[in-house]
Amino acid sequence: MTKWISKAEKVIHIFGPNKLQNGLLALFLETEAGLKCTCGPMSELTKNGDKVAAQACVVMLDCMGIDWANLRTNLGMEPNSTTSHCPIVLFNVEPDDEIEKEAVDRGVRGIFYDSEPLDRFPKGILAVLNGELWYSREALSKCALEAMSHVKLPAGPAAALTSREKEILTKIASGAGNKEIADDLCISTYTVKTHIYNIYKKINVPNRLKATLWMAEYL
Repeated sequence: MTKWISKAEKVIHIFGPNKLQNGLLALFLETEAGLKCTCGPMSELTKNGDKVAAQACVVMLDCMGIDWANLRTNLGMEPNSTTSHCPIVLFNVEPDDEIEKEAVDRGVRGIFYDSEPLDRFPKGILAVLNGELWYSREALSKCALEAMSHVKLPAGPAAALTSREKEILTKIASGAGNKEIADDLCISTYTVKTHIYNIYKKINVPNRLKATLWMAEYL
């Protein structure tokens, strides 16, 4: 039986070498977002082996000075680890690293750059806890366009999508809302909702996040 987890039980775990900075960030997030924050190595989060508690967390990885190629090792994200299903957010990312596409492919839920204003962190973390992606519109658009440039029409769900549905799916992946999509395509929001319903049904996903991840993998 799945345990229901209240907001009070959800934890933000900050993982990285900058102890003072990360401690101050934890205090800020506790004050502004009302969520419990912990800092330190992953062993602090998983020492009790509580998989339910681990799934209630957002893991924030401080990327300052960390080799992106060793991301899974640094997070302890082996398939059977208690944190393997935690939403992952990266912060202190340098824009020049251009890791957005790989981050999306790996299932990372969001990125905060090293120049990010502090007041964006609570909003972004709460968005991730609500099942949303937290990437810049520019980053998502770039990922979507790059994916489209390699489109090979396969058999199955992708081939079943119409050109209009693919267009709307691309806009969903870039973070556009229904009204914005309707305005861009000069159609009604009702028509947009109908297209989105048909898209979800064809590719067998329940929401925008899953649709974005599906597009990154299959288109």
